[in-house]
Order: sequence, then structure tokens, then C-alpha cells
Amino acid sequence: MWWGVDAFLNARAARETEAVRAERLAGLSYQQHPGKGRYYVPAWAVIAKTPAGTPVAYLHYGAGATEDNNIDDFLRTYDLPPAGTRAPLPEDLRAVLPGDRPTEGVLLPEGRAGRQVFVVLLPGAGAPRGADVYVRAGTG
Repeated sequence: MWWGVDAFLNARAARETEAVRAERLAGLSYQQHPGKGRYYVPAWAVIAKTPAGTPVAYLHYGAGATEDNNIDDFLRTYDLPPAGTRAPLPEDLRAVLPGDRPTEGVLLPEGRAGRQVFVVLLPGAGAPRGADVYVRAGTG
């Protein structure tokens, strides 16, 4: 019987993906924001280690320019502030995620230590606005 319980628990843990772990480390897991009803799935997410060995999550989300998928909805879903200042994306964030990455974005001001959220608005005028959201989160 214990073998069955152990196999069940190990199989459940094995299904957890790197993206799920990265979302949790970044504080963007649906489980960390109950009652919202909908959530965004990262287009890309990885976990790396700093030279000191602490985990760092890197995520990229896409928010469309539609009524139910836009940057305002993304920020509201994760209780993030809507404004910030332009800042360069960290070099480690740009290096770890695949493809072309912008060199800067709007860094959202927030009180969560170890997490940086950058918003790069997509070209276009009016509302709703689409954006790419880049996140670096960890203790290192």
C-alpha cells in the first residue's frame, strides 16, 4: 500500500513543469491569486541558478489588445501597479529567454522584494493596449 501512495505522490510531483515552478517563484501562479477567474500562461518560463546557487525565475507573458486580453487586465489579474519608469532589462533576463528581447521597458514599481516586472507596450494607439511582460524573480 505504501508503494502505491509513494508512486502517486511522486507521479504528481513529476508533472510539475519548470513553467509552473517559475510562476510560483515569481508570485504569478493562479494559486497565489485566488478568485480572479482567469489567468495568463507564460509564453516562456525558465528557472536558472545564480552563482551562489539560488533559483531565479525568468518569464515572458504576452498580453493581447482585445477586450478580455490586454495589459490592463494582466496587471489587474496579478495586482500589479499600472505605471512605472523606463529602465533597462537585466542582462541575465535578456540572455536567458530565447529570441529577440528589447533592451528596456517600463519597470513597474512594486513592493515585492526580488521581483522585477517590465512592460513593453506593443505598437498601436488607443485602448485596450497589448504588451509583452518580462519578469525576473528570485532572491539572487
